[in-house]
Amino acid sequence: MSARYKIRNSDLTNIVDSSGNVISNAGDLIKDTFINIPINLTPQMTDQAELVQRKFVDVEVEKAINPILDYEKARFTPLYFPTPTDTTIFSLVQNITYNVRFLNSVGFPTSQTVYSEIGMSDDDIRYGKKRYENSFLNLSFYDTDKPTTQRLLSYIDVYPRLMAMNVQASGLPKPASQIPVTFILSNPIKNPNGFSEGFYLYNYKDEVNINLPKEIYMRAKFNNASNGLITNMMTEGIPYFIDSLVNKLYTKYVLYRNNTGYYYAIDTTYSDNVTLVGNDLVINLYEIQAL
Repeated sequence: MSARYKIRNSDLTNIVDSSGNVISNAGDLIKDTFINIPINLTPQMTDQAELVQRKFVDVEVEKAINPILDYEKARFTPLYFPTPTDTTIFSLVQNITYNVRFLNSVGFPTSQTVYSEIGMSDDDIRYGKKRYENSFLNLSFYDTDKPTTQRLLSYIDVYPRLMAMNVQASGLPKPASQIPVTFILSNPIKNPNGFSEGFYLYNYKDEVNINLPKEIYMRAKFNNASNGLITNMMTEGIPYFIDSLVNKLYTKYVLYRNNTGYYYAIDTTYSDNVTLVGNDLVINLYEIQAL
């Protein structure tokens, strides 16, 4: 920044006496001439207003106002990728089947556990007793598969329900020894008469961005109302030492968002308990075993 000043010759040669009279041609009477330049020498802040606003005012305002949190949730629909390496092409899942496998009397997981093996009688199922109806499969979802740092995000309780395959021609349920401990979740749009609780997942919308999926990890346990036992489940039917067992407890889910909606997929490569049968996903869960 520069300034221009105009100095007239008369200002240097004319002086004023004590009475206010101008004495002309008095330049020879003085050796020094003083020029009054009106510059304010009072110290003040210059070019700091933006810095003060950004570093102080904005910070203090943000500290004084509670943060705005988006609690709106979105519904995520299950899908699968015909080509796992290409996530742009996918198909919607029709059913999700959770097969629960318990250990038999000699300590080996059964190929298909039936309700009679976990303390249920024919009458429990036929008359819908609480021993049967209050038993449920719990699916807990975490933000990581590391137990020391994970946070519980949500959970789903899936209750047993008689499917058409478990009913005799007479309309009565089959014996407990013929009904597997299996939970089938159906797309309510494709199958309105099916059981859809747990078919969809729900998560905060602002936590899943387009082209930036979110990974969550599911751990399952079965709550048996007939004997009060809670059985932790794992993803494989063989025993492991404790240090390796941690990696066999979780099934990986991936939440996606694109221009058409919100979806989730169950990772078939993270664990060995997920298979795709047609348009259906099958997840096998085994009673936990440790060496």
